[in-house]
Amino acid sequence: MVASGLKLFLPDIISPTQSAFVRGRLITDNVLVAYECFHTIKRKKEGKEDLFAIKLDMHKAYDRVEWPFIKDIMIKLGFHENWVNFIMQCVSTFEYRTRFNTEEIGSFKPTRGLRQGYPMSPYLFILCTEVLTALLTQAEETGGISGVKVCRDAPPVTNLLFGDDSLILM
Repeated sequence: MVASGLKLFLPDIISPTQSAFVRGRLITDNVLVAYECFHTIKRKKEGKEDLFAIKLDMHKAYDRVEWPFIKDIMIKLGFHENWVNFIMQCVSTFEYRTRFNTEEIGSFKPTRGLRQGYPMSPYLFILCTEVLTALLTQAEETGGISGVKVCRDAPPVTNLLFGDDSLILM
């Protein structure tokens, strides 16, 4: 958690496994790491542990993100309360209007989800993926899982994030 008096910068609060939408990071970096991990998985002969990878496409997850979850994450990461309230106003104060031919027939207000195409949505979504990264890190630290190591002295890789695509490696 970051002290509320400090300035928050995305590269400081987003884990290094996320390569999209963060200044100074290239998505190709994660592509290269993924390639090396797949190479390791493919050439593994025998042993007491198997290696595997799971690719998650979280494109539909944009529609399912609960707004209180976004708010809780921003607070936990140390964002100022005024900023959190401002972002929540942006996320939650819109409505959809429906039309049949040229006549407006009603409207409704959603209670969750991030609008795709909205400039802020990818950034809010990668804040949400930090929870997945934290859970995987915790599972690795407690011995529940172990990541893929491309060589003996390399750090284990448990996940790589590419915006709304994730690669889980164990």
